[in-house]
Amino acid sequence: MTRILSVHLHKHVDQLIELRGWLNNIRPFGKINFLILRDRTGFAQILIEDKEEYRKISNLQPGSILRIRGKAIHSSHAEFGVEVVNPQIQVEVPIHEVSPIEYYKPEIQSELDFILDHRPMALRNRQIQAIFKIQAELVHAFRLYMHDAVYAVEYFAPNILGASSEGGAEFFNVDYFGYPATLAQSSQLYKQIMVGVNERVFALMPFFRAENSHTTRHLSEGKQFEFEMGFFEHWEEIMDLQEGCLKYMIEYLNTHCKDQINLFGGKLVKAPSNIPFPRLTFEEAQEIYFRRTGIDERKESDLSPAAEKELCRYASEEFGTDLVFVTDWLTSKRPFYAYPKDENPLLSNTFDLLCGGTEITSGGQRRHTHASMIEGIQSKGMDPNNFSDYLSIFKYGMPPHGGFGMGLERLTMTILGLKNIREASLFPSDPKRIAGNRIKAKIFFGSENIRNEIIRLLKHHEMEFQHIVHDKTPTSEDSSQARGTLMEEGVKSLILKGKNSKKNYQINIPSHLKLDMKAVAETLGEKCEFENPAVILERFGLVIGGVPPFGNLMNIETFFDEKISSHARAAFNCGLLTESIIMKSADLIALLQPKVGRFALEK
Repeated sequence: MTRILSVHLHKHVDQLIELRGWLNNIRPFGKINFLILRDRTGFAQILIEDKEEYRKISNLQPGSILRIRGKAIHSSHAEFGVEVVNPQIQVEVPIHEVSPIEYYKPEIQSELDFILDHRPMALRNRQIQAIFKIQAELVHAFRLYMHDAVYAVEYFAPNILGASSEGGAEFFNVDYFGYPATLAQSSQLYKQIMVGVNERVFALMPFFRAENSHTTRHLSEGKQFEFEMGFFEHWEEIMDLQEGCLKYMIEYLNTHCKDQINLFGGKLVKAPSNIPFPRLTFEEAQEIYFRRTGIDERKESDLSPAAEKELCRYASEEFGTDLVFVTDWLTSKRPFYAYPKDENPLLSNTFDLLCGGTEITSGGQRRHTHASMIEGIQSKGMDPNNFSDYLSIFKYGMPPHGGFGMGLERLTMTILGLKNIREASLFPSDPKRIAGNRIKAKIFFGSENIRNEIIRLLKHHEMEFQHIVHDKTPTSEDSSQARGTLMEEGVKSLILKGKNSKKNYQINIPSHLKLDMKAVAETLGEKCEFENPAVILERFGLVIGGVPPFGNLMNIETFFDEKISSHARAAFNCGLLTESIIMKSADLIALLQPKVGRFALEK
């Protein structure tokens, strides 16, 4: 008998059929019992009335492999309107071990870290399966559009490079038979080379980024949609094509993935085919954000996460689409190959595409002459000799060209409204995981997780401490009053960012003193600035004032001012504005073993 898939059961009503798949779950009701079988297309419901047949599976765990023969009949209670009755069950692979995660339920009610710790089993969950079915269709739709509508040629670039592809320090170094090499951050240089061959090219390429980032939208490894085109009358034609591509992809999903989309509320981001994505210059975007919120970021060189969200709300309310282009970025903020505007070289012919509050695409026009490219490389402090193969193409004729890169995982996350990009990666790699496996289990995110770990550590080391719950304490004075401690006993924890390295540092000083930025620079070897509160919230899950002195829990290099040890007690917020810890300062320093120096200004 030929195996039938569950999705095709409706074609075989009143016929004897055979199913094979995994036992998903059992619903016992006494005389009548139901078995739910999972295969690659969905679920089949099997009605069991025979006690002997039920006895075969009553003690099995989900995941057991079954072969079932029975009769398909109409049923309004089954998923596809059909169920199987009078089954003969053959247990091909019995499973008796209980799964560590309840993947067989409609939704796994566990924290993301727990789900990732059990990723191979969690992927069997129906909702999680749907994410990656949708993702596969995104890739298919991209290829269809590029091949059939744009007439672009797919290319396959290398991932091991002899020099960093775009400059900078955020690259993984590898030993290549004794020679230094890096993993590619993008295939940017290679797709430009291929423009000189085929004019229009596309790819789905891996990327590797050595950013020590724990945000909800960054990964160390992912996949990126790449596109590059030559010969256009105006560089905004790149945005025209990007817009058409995304509208096609979203429409394709709405047509081919209805069942999967229904598991996420039934709606994707809004991208109606008849509504153009609005296009704002960077200056206009900053002005709109200021006008709508009163928050003035008009002197900043980048958009904050809050501004990205507000601009997408603006596009939705004013135009009826969840996507908006932001153009004309500062040349200094873009890669060396970005084309400076002819009328104002301080700005570039580049764009970001924001979707549902997140930047999903970066692109624009590239420099296309040899002299201009040399100028761009040198402007970033890099050596043109490291780009000889790449530069050679500009000696022998490159047309005006440009393109974009669009992250697969970030796009998946955005259009489905997922909370974390790791949900959209099969086996995510980030600073604490490699291919889903933990490598730094002591990194914590979020106020409550950090508070719990601090208390656990103090109890584990049998240290005396008080855990106090109080009203919100936005200032050091408020904290001191709520705790009943002296101002000088308070520890003020500050997160800084190196101006050159962009690395985060935590500096802890007595709460009644101010930070000495000059002393900090002398110790760290670079000038620093205070990290943006929005970045601290996104990266560490903490608000200003609630940051505890436990930078090591967040994988931040931690420094203590020497005056902290001069007081018997140390008091600090433990992740929340409403909770504090009071303990011996000597115990705190012994536990954390921070680097100690002079970082506070004398009063």
